[in-house]
Amino acid sequence: MGNWDVCFDDNLVPQNNCLVYSFGIHYDFSFDEAMAAIGCTVYSFDPSMLDTADHKRGDRVFFQRIGISDKDDDDFVPSVDEYDEQHPAVNGWPKRRLQTILDLLGHRKEQLTVLKLDIEGYEWDVTRDLLDSGILSSVPQFLVEWHLLKDFPPQERVPDAVETYFRVRDMGFQFFHIGSFFHPLPNYLIMKAKVAYLNTKRN
Repeated sequence: MGNWDVCFDDNLVPQNNCLVYSFGIHYDFSFDEAMAAIGCTVYSFDPSMLDTADHKRGDRVFFQRIGISDKDDDDFVPSVDEYDEQHPAVNGWPKRRLQTILDLLGHRKEQLTVLKLDIEGYEWDVTRDLLDSGILSSVPQFLVEWHLLKDFPPQERVPDAVETYFRVRDMGFQFFHIGSFFHPLPNYLIMKAKVAYLNTKRN
């Protein structure tokens, strides 16, 4: 679907009441629009798109200029990489926990069909919060791009990231697609892995 893989087996993407949250757009709505084209209601989130206000992009796609985090924060300043150098955090970015966003949009009692995270290294902390809170256990499909960048997460936090990765598996998420990208440089290795998971133990 656009640039992400989604599993449609056994009616996992229902024709009615399909709700998708897509975090990390960078002006590319191809996944979001593809999911909307099959009848899903899609909410697209990206706090770095400073020149884009909240708006209804199409009949079923809604853009919100906020990000996801493991805490509610109106003044979040991201680590600086090649992407953030082009999108500086002027006065900080607004970020919210997933449960806060669900409340803000009136979706607390609705079922998320697909949750997508492409948030440049912050997926480790966010996923840990989703696991600790138990909110991830109700999500049928979890699409995430895992990042290990030059200095992020910091080296001392890499064991926590590894633990988070295996906690996702232990919760019952089984991947059905992996797309990896490794970029070795003289003194370090950049790794990005786009992984699509199916929740085999959904409540």
